[in-house]
Amino acid sequence: MTVTLLPSGRTLPAEPGQTLLEVLRGAGLSVDAPCGGHGLCGKCRVTLVEPDGDREVLACRTKVARDVTVRLPEAAAPGISVLTDDRGAAVTPDPVPPEAPYLAAFDVGTTTVVCYLLDGRTGRQLDCASMLNPQYPFGADVISRIQCALGGREAELTDAIRGGMGQLIGQVCAGAGISPAQLCRVAVVGNPCMQQLFLGISPRNLAAPPFPPALTRAETRPCAPYLPACTAAELLVVPDLSGYVGADTMGCILSARLYEAGTATLLVDIGTNGEMVLGGRDGMVACATAAGPALEGARICCGMRGGPGAIDHVWVEDGALRVSVIGGGEARGICGSGLIDAAAVLVDQGLANRRGRLRANGSPLSDRLRPADDGQDAFFLTDRVFLTQQDVRELQLAKGAIAAGIRLMADALGLTMDAIGQVLLAGAFGSYLRPESACRIGLLPPELAGRVTAIGNAAGAGARLLACRRDQLDLSQRLVGEIRTLELAELPTFQRTFAQCMLLPEG
Repeated sequence: MTVTLLPSGRTLPAEPGQTLLEVLRGAGLSVDAPCGGHGLCGKCRVTLVEPDGDREVLACRTKVARDVTVRLPEAAAPGISVLTDDRGAAVTPDPVPPEAPYLAAFDVGTTTVVCYLLDGRTGRQLDCASMLNPQYPFGADVISRIQCALGGREAELTDAIRGGMGQLIGQVCAGAGISPAQLCRVAVVGNPCMQQLFLGISPRNLAAPPFPPALTRAETRPCAPYLPACTAAELLVVPDLSGYVGADTMGCILSARLYEAGTATLLVDIGTNGEMVLGGRDGMVACATAAGPALEGARICCGMRGGPGAIDHVWVEDGALRVSVIGGGEARGICGSGLIDAAAVLVDQGLANRRGRLRANGSPLSDRLRPADDGQDAFFLTDRVFLTQQDVRELQLAKGAIAAGIRLMADALGLTMDAIGQVLLAGAFGSYLRPESACRIGLLPPELAGRVTAIGNAAGAGARLLACRRDQLDLSQRLVGEIRTLELAELPTFQRTFAQCMLLPEG
């Protein structure tokens, strides 16, 4: 049997009983399926072209029983903007052997993977490459990956991430005109699930309380068993703070030198999960929030990752709604920063009440409130892109979890919001969102407005620092013993705080 793709005319072989999603993935096509192919997100829609009329179907729920023709949407292979820069200072590296004088550093995120190539003699960055995490088709968030691994596909997930990282190593080395065999050290940071899958360790420990971390010791290993081309390199294994606060957060702490801060500092890294640290040299607490993937565009009706065609900012100017679109052109969806802005507009215009219910009023934008195709109330940003009532609820869940984590960390240190001197936003989302919008909707406490600074890819900067200096690996081990981690769901005040933080401010 075959599956013919339009508009390209490409023909793919298919086995009886395979889903269209499996066929497309097998051909290397990046079809969005943030729910892991469980039929929940509706992002894998394709059009079956049939004699009696075309019809839309979910690729993950449509099995191939005969030759079929499928028209793929524009978004079947979407671009994605990956943050590779950072604002870290130049680092003088430890001595390196003359036959292998190069270093590599990885930031392995749930959504994206970034690889840096460094000159080990000077610390200078020679090249950088990034990609969508090749595990993404197995599910958009950590929970989906864990379920997939425990469902018998752990080896596939491990092979996928190692293969992708090996591809990036080859790419940066080719760009610099060197061989991967000339690398002497490779540092990898990522959340606990990503680290464990890369190392071939089952994430079963992350599937049920108390979520004990599997990687608690800083160590070095030969790199070749994990990245075969790196025959001379050692692999740095960075310890996790807890089952859901990982080496990527440690990288942020190291690059921001949070352990030296004289004033209470809040470090926030929001991705598919939200990892946060609060404190300074007098002590720190950390936590992870189950924010869900809404801020990455998943579970949002018109949501998408930050790439071409995504609305990344929304504002009101002279009484009219304005949007900016990544890459220009017509909007195809909305990414996380645009979602936060749109919610801030709804609050400012009084078009959403404290519970998030959309409501028309005397605002000039009230005419943008009308039912979507499925009958849900929706706020239309363009003719094609809108936020539904359910989208607003998904955002409330995400922002409620993050805001509650911040409040509970402050309580654990006996701090008021006024005592927090600065807020550092790490990662792509933190770099692109408008802090005033985040404070307006309560994603960040309103008291912290004016104290927010974006620090770029701090996890990547930390990975580079670790690759350059051995003392940073030793420091990571010391910090694991000093930083207190909070399991938010176990705190008696969590549910009440979370419910309060879900509410939107008054317009």
